[in-house]
This record gives sequence, structure tokens and C-alpha cells, in this order.
Amino acid sequence: MAAFGLITGLLSFAYIFNHHLNDIESKAHEETQKLANLLITARTLVSEHVLSSMALLKQYASVEGAPNIQGVTDMLGTTVPNLRFGDIEQTGRTILVDSVTRIGSGTATIFVKRGRQFLRIATNVKKADGSNAFGTELSPSGRAIESLLKDQTYYGVVDILGEAYLSRYEPMHDDQGKLIGAWYVGYKLDFNALDQAIRQWGFMEKGFVAITDGRGKIRFLTEGISPSQALSALEDKQHQWKRISKDVPEWDFQINILYPVNEAYWSALGAVSPVMIIAFSLTLVVVIVVVSGLRRFVLNPLGGDPDTAKQLLMRIERGDFAEDHTTAAPDTLIASMLKMRQRLREMVNQIKASANRLQVSASVFEHAHDAIFITDHHGLVVQCNPSFSVVTGYSSAEAIGELPAALGIACQLPDFFQSLYTGEQAFQTWKGEVWNRHRLGHEYLVELELSPVLNQAGEFQHYVGLFSDITHAKEQQNMLEHLAYHDVLTQLPNRVLFSSRLQQALLEAERQQSLVAICYIDLDDFKIVNDQYGHEYGDKLLVQLATRLTGILKPQDTLARLGGDEFAMLLCGGRTQTEYTRLLKKLLSAIEKPFTVDKFKFSISASIGYTLYPTDHNPPDTLLRHADHAMYHAKTHGGHQYQLFDLASAQQSQQQQLLLRDLLNAIQNNHIKLVYQPQVCMQSGKLFCFEALLRWQHPVRGLLFPKDFLDAVEHTTMIIDIGNWVIEESLRQLTEWQDQGLHTQVSVNIAAQHLMHKQFRDHLAALFKKYARITPQQLHIEITESAAISDFSRVNRVIQQCQSLGVAFSIDDFGSGYSSLIYLRRLPVNIIKIDQSFVHNMLSNQEDMAVIRGVITLSREFGRKVIAEGVEQAEQARILAGLGCDYAQGFGIARGMPGHKVIEWVSKHDPYEFS
Repeated sequence: MAAFGLITGLLSFAYIFNHHLNDIESKAHEETQKLANLLITARTLVSEHVLSSMALLKQYASVEGAPNIQGVTDMLGTTVPNLRFGDIEQTGRTILVDSVTRIGSGTATIFVKRGRQFLRIATNVKKADGSNAFGTELSPSGRAIESLLKDQTYYGVVDILGEAYLSRYEPMHDDQGKLIGAWYVGYKLDFNALDQAIRQWGFMEKGFVAITDGRGKIRFLTEGISPSQALSALEDKQHQWKRISKDVPEWDFQINILYPVNEAYWSALGAVSPVMIIAFSLTLVVVIVVVSGLRRFVLNPLGGDPDTAKQLLMRIERGDFAEDHTTAAPDTLIASMLKMRQRLREMVNQIKASANRLQVSASVFEHAHDAIFITDHHGLVVQCNPSFSVVTGYSSAEAIGELPAALGIACQLPDFFQSLYTGEQAFQTWKGEVWNRHRLGHEYLVELELSPVLNQAGEFQHYVGLFSDITHAKEQQNMLEHLAYHDVLTQLPNRVLFSSRLQQALLEAERQQSLVAICYIDLDDFKIVNDQYGHEYGDKLLVQLATRLTGILKPQDTLARLGGDEFAMLLCGGRTQTEYTRLLKKLLSAIEKPFTVDKFKFSISASIGYTLYPTDHNPPDTLLRHADHAMYHAKTHGGHQYQLFDLASAQQSQQQQLLLRDLLNAIQNNHIKLVYQPQVCMQSGKLFCFEALLRWQHPVRGLLFPKDFLDAVEHTTMIIDIGNWVIEESLRQLTEWQDQGLHTQVSVNIAAQHLMHKQFRDHLAALFKKYARITPQQLHIEITESAAISDFSRVNRVIQQCQSLGVAFSIDDFGSGYSSLIYLRRLPVNIIKIDQSFVHNMLSNQEDMAVIRGVITLSREFGRKVIAEGVEQAEQARILAGLGCDYAQGFGIARGMPGHKVIEWVSKHDPYEFS
């Protein structure tokens, strides 16, 4: 019997010993996984901010212009390449990096490349003395520079001037694709909380946690062991340590838990010793039964063994309330102790949960990016977070005990906080924009939210205020709104804003019974300036002209640039006709005074046409057209003069009527036709679509292009007839191609007036029924003359109705005088077409290149595809493709061709190769 018990005990010992060793190792694996999950979660949260800040930095830079190197410059006594965005030098300039970090926090840097070095020329990364790290070099031995020199992006944890940053570096190129610098954004990593946790994180009695980076450097270590001891244990050439490791590639970290092998053995032995005692006691089972029988009369009132009761009481006194599966008979002393222990355990768990929630709340309060403050029922500040001090300039010690108004909050509303405690709006939630005054005196705009805190009885206790500085964001919004309504070059109102002001002026003239002059200005022979001196000088001259003319006009007048060298002018203020003619003469004289651009002098003149309302009582677009007619009359009579719209202009309109009659006959006798110009994918060269281009074979004037005759019909119902004919002819041609094995798409130009016609969608649906073999997806509609849209909600409905059929839409000639940012935002189109005037000069004109880059960037932001029109050179195609342009068309690919020649072209050029 004893021998059997001994064998059983030894087998149990071996099993439990090995099981416990495995259990220790399994727990070590669990601990490494917990730490890894913590780090991965933190990385994910910060990564979103890093990517957003990088996009913001590049967007701000693109507004100033393309990156380029212009010679060298001095920086803190060192010669560095002179990096510019457009014409703006960046060395020592922090406005861009500061603008990014004001919105997204973190740090930002612009590097310039000098040989194999990358130098910080614009940065808000701080050195140890608190100054900006201008002129410092990106570590030559780090992974970031390895990636940049390979023209690759690097993303990871980097030591910068002795501090750890989660960083993103991206290569910066000039227009030729040459690597000239780098973009950087990053967030300084505050590892204090993790460091404190690891310091206290032990494993068994002598085990420890060590987190190392990719180069083997110990980042975090359990307290009580030196780095040298930890490195020796990590190497462990004598196999005295058990090492459990977990790689965290997101941080380039490795988590290591190490514990002595012999301690694990002794721990396993301790776990099996009770089993050995039980096994060897099997031989004494008879004695135990006898003793139990003798003692049960004593133990029944207690509910168990006295030793059990004693141990239970000692555990409760130590604060150990864990469940150990002890049982007792009901209504006994031990049973009561067990109930008390369970209740204490529940209370402790509740306290721990509350403490955790409070700790989380405190962490959110301390680390929130927004400024937070709390006031008591008297309105005094009782608490504020670190961001409050950053935004307002007041430290916590200065703020506590003060009224918010004394800290500059809502400084332009003197009775604001008093109203929160008295009157009808007392103790209510408030949200809105207010101006604050910083401790240094400057004012800044914030979005403020105040929320009352009530106790369980519903009585007011505190206000919690939360706000963030939105000054810069508001400035950006105002800038975008300004761009939507103003000409980029001259900063004058554009056609959209001019049309709005014209409508308001006509209403005011009706009320005041006053006279309004609507003028159209065209510079005489301005093309000579551009041709002989280049667009740069022409643009500078236009800027000077705008400044000169604006200085003569009154504040209520409007001078707008419609595009090129054409301007519109609205003159108000109750002047008489004589006063208007006197002003026009003064404006002509001002235009004819010489302009000095750099070292050159230019003398130009202008032709001005104008009409007077209500003498000429017509709608706004007709009035502007009349002024245009009068301008044309002035120009054809030698220029250098102004001309009032009169009968001569009316006769010119009569000539247009004759043109309309001829055009109607041409439509009826098939003298108008379509030619088709291919649009190809810039990445693959595959055919994307054919644009249908209108031509008129005039019996006298020969072949006419749309610009030669469509202006005469754009405000008549004939524009609708022409548009319908173009759509139907395109569908017919698609059917014919399909019969010959070519399946493709066609894009047609439709005027805004046609699109707003109430029967447009129904007529289009009827045509698809007639040409049933053509799917709506094969038709694209380009909206021309988009500035003529007077009812955006109606146009949006029409576009969405047609898109529901499958038809795609695009904005034609985006970036020209007729198209604006407002149409990109308000029209749900699929494609943006860059006006060919920008493409023609993109290789020689930085402004045109900037417009192209901006259009492509905006299109990406709004989820639109981009077509570049007027591509004639392979270099243009290469750059456009590099900028992310989707499609191209132009003479460099193919001219417009009759429908019967399309299949032959496709067989030879699909896919098209940009040579």
C-alpha cells in the first residue's frame, strides 16, 4: 500500500512540475502580448495625426508654389541651397511649419538636400536650449536618411536631438523630378507613463521586463536591475535565463520578459509539495478517519477545521479577498466569514473600477488638445488643463480663482459670463465663436462650448468650458472663399462676384431711380506685350493696371477681371451720364500713362464699351453683352476710345440674327458636323473617350469653329436645338462604331442654359430608348459656360437625375474665367477638364503650372478625375502624368477626325504611346 502511494506521488510530482513550468512560460507570453497591444494601439492613434499633418504641410506649400532651388543662401554662417516654394524663400521661415502644428500639434520641418546631407532650414523642432533647430543635420547614420537617399518615404520612431519622435519623412522634388529636399512631420513621444509602468513591472521574484529597439538599445527596463545586467541576461551565453520575446514592428521594438531558470524550477517544486504530502498520507488514511470522527463534535459549531478558520481570518486581515474555494456548513462561523469576504471583494472591485474611470478622465483632461476650464457656482475658475495655459498664456496658478473674463475669454462681450448665471439663459449649454485676448495682448478666435454640471438634485454646481483656437482655420476658410470669388492674379472680383454685384446694383437703381453704368474693357494690342516680353511681364502689367484703375474708382464701384486682358466695370452712386463719360475719359487717360515693369516701360491703350441702366432696360447678362458689343464697336473703330451702346450696336445684333438664320438652315441641311478627338489614359495610354467637336461648313466663310458662331446663339433657344442634335448624332455614331466592333465612349459639350432646360433629362432618356444598344455609361456631358448657371439647385437635380441613368458629367475649361472653385464645390460632376491655355504655357510659366497643380490637388480632394486639354508635347504629358492627371487630349495625340476615320486611328494607336 505504501509503495503504491509512493509511485503515485512521484508521477503526480513530475506531471505538476512540468505543468507549472509551462504555466510560467505561458504567463510570460501573455504579458508580452499585453505590452505589444498597448504599444500598437498608441501607434495607431498617433499615426492618424502624422498623416493628416503631412497632407496639410504639402497643401500649404502648394499654395505658395512648386519647390525649386535658386542658387545658395546663408544660414547661421553656413552656405546652403536656396530652397523656394514658387518665389518665396523658405530658409529660416517657419510660417508653414507653425501653421501645420497650430492645427495638428506635433512638429514639422522642411529639409534642403546638400550633397548627401539633409539640413533643417524651416523647423519648429526644439534643441535642448529651447531654440529652433535651424541648420542642424538629419542623422547621417539613421534609417530615415537611408530611405530619403533612395527616394523613398520613411515612417517610424526616430531619435531627434536626443528625443524620440514618431516621424514621417517624404522626399521633395522639383518640377524636373530631382530630389532637392524632404518634408517631415512628427510627434514627440512621451514615454514617461510607459517607463513608470515598466519600472514597476516584475515577473516572479527576480524576473524583469526589457524593451529594446531595432539596434539593440534598451529603451525601458524594470527597476532594480542595471542596464549592464540586463544586457548580460539578454545575451545569456550560459543559459541561466529563460527569455520570452515579442517583436512590435510598428515601433521597431522588441519586448523581452526574462526570469532565472532555477527560480522557475523552485517555483514548480513549491507548487507540487502539497501534492506530495497528500500522496504520502494515503498510508495513514485509517488514522485520519479515526481522528476526524473524534473531532466532529468540536468542529460542527465552527463549520470546519480551526486551522482553516485561522488562515481565512489572516488572509482577510492582509487584504486578500480572493476566492480560494473554501466551503463551510450553513449558519456557521466560517460561512459568515466567507460571506463577509465576498462582500469585501465586491466593494474593492467597485472602488478599483471607479478609480480607473477617474484615472481615465484625469488623463483625458490633462492631455486634451482643447483648452478646458471649470468654474464654480460663483463663476470663478477652479481648474484648468495644460492646453488652457498654452492657448491663453495664463498658467494654472494665475487662472485659478479668477473670473474667465479677467483671463481674456469672450473679451468682446463684456456681459457674457454674467448672462450665464442670471436671466432666461442662465445655467444653459452655450456654444459659439468668440474672440479671446491672450495674456500678451493679441486677440484670437475660438470655438467655445460651455456645459453646466448639476448634482443629483438637479442643482447647478459647475460650468465646464472647452475651446480651441480656430484663428488660423478661419483665415484658411476666408482665403478659400476669397479664391472662389476673386481673380488669382489681380485679386479683383471675378465674373461670379461681378454678376452678383450687378444684380444688386440694378435692384438698388430701381429703388433709388438712379443711373448705373455697365462697362466692358479690352486692352488694345496687349498680345504684343505677351509675345515680345513673355507672360510674366504681361501679368505684372495687369496687376499694376488693376491697382491704378481701382485707385480712381469709388468704394461702391466694382472692377472685375473676366479673363486675359478683358475687364468688366460697374459704376454706381447716382452719377449722371455726363459724369460717367467724364470718368471713362479719366480711366482711358490713366490706362494710357506708361507702366514700368522691372526695367521696361510699356504704353498701352484700351477700348471701353458701356451701357446705361435703366435706359437700356434688360437683364444683367444682356447688359454685359451690350457693353461688350459697344466695346467691339470702339475697337473696330481704332481703339483708344469709349463707346456707348446704341443703334450701331443694335445693327451688329441684327447681323447676329442673320447668322442665327444661316445656322438654322445649316442644321436643317446637314451643313454642321462633328469631328472626334481622342482622350487617352495618361498612365496606360488606353483610349478613354472621344470628344465630339462641332464644325460648320459655311457656304461663304468656309469651315467655322464653335467660337465663330456659338456666341451668337448662347442666349437663344437654338443653343438647345444644337445641343440636342449633338447628343443624338453622337449616339448614332456610337451605334455605327459598335456595329464595326468598336466599343467606346463619347463626350459632348452642353451649354449651361441647355442643362437648365426643364425637358433636358426626359429628352435624354428618350434618345437612349431610340438608340437602345448604347448604354448611358457611354455618354459623357461637358458643361460649358458654367458661369451662366443661375439656379444651382436645379442644375444639381438634373445632373443627379442623369447620373442615376449612368451618364457622367465634367466641368469644361476649369480654371479659366468661366469656371471657378465654387463650381467644383457646388456641382456633383465626375471629371474636371483643365483649360488648354494653362497647358500650353505650363513649361514656361510658373503661374500656369501652379494653377494646374492646384486643380489636380483640389480634384483629388473632391474625388474628381482630371483631363488636361491641349497637350501638344511629350514633356507636357510626362509632367502631367507625374502630377497625377488622369487623362489627356490635344494635337500632340491627335486632331479631331471624321467618324469614319476613328476605327483606323484606334487600330494604330490604342494604346497610345507618349513619345
